[in-house]
Amino acid sequence: MGLRETGGKLVTIEYDPQRAKEAADNVARAGFSDIVRVISGDAFKQIPTVQGQFDFVFLDAWKRDYQKFFDMVFPRMPKGGLFVAHNVLNKKSEMPDFLRTIETRPDLFSTIVAPSGEGVSVSWKRQ
Repeated sequence: MGLRETGGKLVTIEYDPQRAKEAADNVARAGFSDIVRVISGDAFKQIPTVQGQFDFVFLDAWKRDYQKFFDMVFPRMPKGGLFVAHNVLNKKSEMPDFLRTIETRPDLFSTIVAPSGEGVSVSWKRQ
């Protein structure tokens, strides 16, 4: 509802068509179709079609592709944007390039929290 008050929009991309339909149905049932857009399809193909910048990104996809996703969206994130990635501890062996990136980029401040043991990275774009 805060998005509605600030003029924000939320875009979610779901690869599985059935899950995308369920998500869209839930969004409609909750009355958020005006601020939430559910896209069904391959995120690598869909991200370039989404207009504007990304203030907040939550990534939970194929772990080996995390670096590719980061490279796609980070240039479109403003200063102060947040990039959050799931499963960075329990699947860390599948994403060494991504973890190295978020740990070493001087334009990011990153931390990892692990409330459930899976690990979530939170990276704030400094500049």
